[in-house]
Amino acid sequence: MKIKNNWFRKGIYFSLSFLLFIFISSVVFAQDGKKLFKANCASCHNPIKNATGPKLQGVKEKLINAGEGDLLYEWVKNPAGLYGSGKSQQAKAIWNYSPTAMTAQGHLSNEEIDAIFAYVDAYTAPTLPTGGDVAVVSSSKEESSSAIWWVIAGLLLIIIVTVGGIRRQLSYALAEKEGSPKDPNISTGMLIQSWMVRNWFVFVLLLVTVLITSGVELGNRAYKIGVFDDYQPSQTIAYSHKLHAGQMDIDCKYCHHSAVKSKHAGIPSLNVCMNCHKVVHEGTVSGTEEIAKIHEHVGYNVSKQDYNKDSDGNRIEKPMVWNKAHNLPDHVFFSHQQHVHENTGNIDCRQCHGPVETYTLGRVASTEEINAYAETDEGSEKGIVQLTKPILTMGWCIECHNKKEIDLTSTGYYEEIHNRLKNSPDAMSRILKDKKVTVKELGGWECAKCHY
Repeated sequence: MKIKNNWFRKGIYFSLSFLLFIFISSVVFAQDGKKLFKANCASCHNPIKNATGPKLQGVKEKLINAGEGDLLYEWVKNPAGLYGSGKSQQAKAIWNYSPTAMTAQGHLSNEEIDAIFAYVDAYTAPTLPTGGDVAVVSSSKEESSSAIWWVIAGLLLIIIVTVGGIRRQLSYALAEKEGSPKDPNISTGMLIQSWMVRNWFVFVLLLVTVLITSGVELGNRAYKIGVFDDYQPSQTIAYSHKLHAGQMDIDCKYCHHSAVKSKHAGIPSLNVCMNCHKVVHEGTVSGTEEIAKIHEHVGYNVSKQDYNKDSDGNRIEKPMVWNKAHNLPDHVFFSHQQHVHENTGNIDCRQCHGPVETYTLGRVASTEEINAYAETDEGSEKGIVQLTKPILTMGWCIECHNKKEIDLTSTGYYEEIHNRLKNSPDAMSRILKDKKVTVKELGGWECAKCHY
């Protein structure tokens, strides 16, 4: 009976270890899927919304239901080849949605593609604010798989307690049969303590595993405090950057005109919209409905081609609230003029906001998304710098100031350079050392530059 008892105990140990291994592996797998999606897919796709490309959630299931599940990897790695082969009706439907060749992702393995779609299918939309002005709202996404694992952990705990109770009763029955009944006053806690002493190595291993896993999870959650990448608030009017900044190639500063001369880029007034929409009243998809909202808010009568006015001749308007996407703490000073004006930073908008021409509603880009754009020919031409820190954080700004080079052909920095050369004899040696001048060397790391 002792041999059987040991075999039973080892089976329980093996089962617990296996479940723990599966749990840790799945967490890592989900994290890799998120990272891979943001690095390779996020510039064109959203998990649950149509963007430059169609939404990806449910795509794998559609392919399987259409009998084309085996073509998933070919679709990702060589989309043009699959389109031309005529093997896939789903690929044809995607082409009809947007007749633009998808970027081939031949560097991805089948396992990485599975990880991406596992993340996409488990993705849930962030909670959006309702009404009124928007304060800083977290966009952290809790994957539905995490809830499933909590349920599994609960069921596992119930199984452990149940098996422990059954084992205890069996041991009592066995002892009674052998003529040596055990003391019924021995509590479960005493049995657990006895087990931990006898199996101290397994107990220490499980304890260290739990502590490390909890520490990593706590660290990851703490690291995301104040990080709001991929946050996209709802808006009264579904303005499409993809249409205006992308297809129509309207410059960002036409609408956000105060960016070159003010601290704030500003939200364009509807009068700016009316420069075009006095004439343009219809759209190809939902534009007609959205343009009608503009006319309603500014009080424009399309049939009369004039503004509605009251008895005193004042325009009858309806105020509209735009929900802010980008928020910095109150103690942070940031000037768009300093960064955007051609005689100062002359930085392209995409350095901070990503490839806006691929968005619909305004949103906070992710660092991975901006880095992916920086690797393109267009991003390289615009001087986009690749960064590693989370967007809109202090580390992100500091890193950019350390990497971004100064355009010495711009007149805005000459006076600052001369003053620093006079007051800091070693400044020239630092500049000559790497043959370039960065924002850091002109005071970009001084606290008072960004903090009041």
